[in-house]
Amino acid sequence: MKWGHLLIGLSLISGFMVRIRGPFGVLLMIAYYFAHMKFPYIEEPVNFLIDYHLVYATVIVYLIAHRAGHVFGLDGLVERMHMVEEYPVLRPLVG
Repeated sequence: MKWGHLLIGLSLISGFMVRIRGPFGVLLMIAYYFAHMKFPYIEEPVNFLIDYHLVYATVIVYLIAHRAGHVFGLDGLVERMHMVEEYPVLRPLVG
């Protein structure tokens, strides 16, 4: 379990395979959100339905939607590599 967290985090920080690992990060944040829920309060009586896990999930969705790995990450570099251009099956992983 801890290796999954590490790989998702490193992927999102480095911008490598964001389209593949981003949804797993969103699912992880939503699972943590529901794990701490005491409806309608989340974790503490101060938080009402909104928690930092939902904010992180929204940020990850934003990174996926705006192709953040191509701008400041490794996805743009890997997509231009000879191996990805030669084997188009690899293109959906980074692109």
